[in-house]
Amino acid sequence: MTGVRGLPAGERRAPGRDRALVLLLCAKGISDIGYALDFVCLSIFVWERTRSTLATGMVSVALYAGAIAGGRLGHRYGDRWNRRSMMIFADLLRMAVLLTLAGLPAPAQSWWLYVAVFLIGTGRSVFEATLSAATPVLAGGRSQLMNSVLAGLKGIAFMAGMGLSAIVVPLFGFRGVFLLDAASYALSAAVLLVVRLRFREPGERRPAGRRPVVWPVVVAAGLVPLLVVRCLDAFGSSSQHVGIPILGSELRPDAPTVPAGLLWSVWAAGLLLGSFVLRPLVTRIIGRAPGVVFCVATMVMSVGFIGIFWLDVWWLRLAAAALAGIGDAVSEIAFKQAVQRLPDDDRGPVFGLSQVVVNGGFMAGLLVTSVVLSPELLPGWVLLLHGVPLVVAGAAAVRIARGGQR
Repeated sequence: MTGVRGLPAGERRAPGRDRALVLLLCAKGISDIGYALDFVCLSIFVWERTRSTLATGMVSVALYAGAIAGGRLGHRYGDRWNRRSMMIFADLLRMAVLLTLAGLPAPAQSWWLYVAVFLIGTGRSVFEATLSAATPVLAGGRSQLMNSVLAGLKGIAFMAGMGLSAIVVPLFGFRGVFLLDAASYALSAAVLLVVRLRFREPGERRPAGRRPVVWPVVVAAGLVPLLVVRCLDAFGSSSQHVGIPILGSELRPDAPTVPAGLLWSVWAAGLLLGSFVLRPLVTRIIGRAPGVVFCVATMVMSVGFIGIFWLDVWWLRLAAAALAGIGDAVSEIAFKQAVQRLPDDDRGPVFGLSQVVVNGGFMAGLLVTSVVLSPELLPGWVLLLHGVPLVVAGAAAVRIARGGQR
C-alpha cells in the first residue's frame, strides 16, 4: 500500500525521517565544500612546492585514478555491501589521509600527497555511487527532488570552495586547510552514524559468492547509449578544465584567475538554476523519459562550453557558462533517475560502472589534452571534443525516442 508521493502509507507523515534526511544532506553539503577545497588547494599546494607542471598534473591523474578504483569496487561489491557502513568508511578514509597529510613533515608531504589524493578520489567515488544507489530508498517517491538537491549542493560547494580557497589558505596555511577538510568528512561520518534512515530496501541480498551480472541489466534497461554519451562527455570536459585557465591568461594577462574564476562561478550558479528552478518545471518529462532528457541536457551543456571559447562578447561568454551549468545539472539528475529505476540490488553495481566510465573518460581526456593542446588550438579543440558528444547525444536521443525506450 502506498501513500502520497509514492511513499509507503506508514511514512506519509514522518517528520523525524524528514529531519534526518535534511541533516544528512546538510552534512553532505559541508563535505562537498571540503572536497571543493581539496580540488583547488591540493593542486596549488603541489605547484607551490615543486613549480612543476608535470607534478601538478599528476594530482588530477591520481584523483581520477582513485575514482576509477572506487567505481570498480562499487561495480564489483555494491549489490551487497552495507551502504551506511561503506559511506562512513569512505568519509573516515578521507579524514584519515588528510589528517596524516596535515601532520607529516614537509619532505614526507610531497610523496604522501599523491597517496592521499588517490584515496580521496576512491572515497568520493564509493560515497557518491553508494548514495545514488540508496537515494530511492532514502527519499521514497521524492527521489527526483533529492537528486536535484544533490546537484544543487554540488554547485554551492564549488562556489563556496573556490571562494574559501582564496581566504582560508592565507589565514590558516595548507596544513590548516587539510585539517578543515578532514573535519568536514568527520562531520559527515558522524551524521551517518546517528541518523535513523534505511539505506537499502528490505529483502534478501545476492549471495556473497555470486557476482553481479551488470551488462545484461544495462543493455536491457537501455542504458548503453547513456553510458557512451557520459564517457564521451567526460572525455570532452577535459578541454575546458585545461582550456579555461589558458583563456583566462589570454583575456587578462595581468590577472588570469579573475576571468577563469568568474566563468567557473557562473557555471556553478547555472548548476543551482538547473537544479532548483528549471528541474521543477520539467519534473514530469524527466519522470517519463529520463534518457531523452539526459541526452538533450548533455547537448545543452556542450553548446554552453563551446560558447565560452567561441563567443567574443564577455556577457555572452558568461551566459554560455551558465547554460553549461544548467545542462550539467539537468543531465546529472536525469541520468540518476534513469538508473534508479533499476531494482535495488542492481543499482549499486551500475552506479559503480558509471563512476568507472566517467572518471576513465575524464582522465583519458586530460592526458590527451595535456599533450595536444596549445593556446592557438584552444577554440578548435574545445569544439572537437564537445562536438563529438553533442552529435552522439543527439543521435542517442532520437534513437531512444523512436525506440520507445525511456
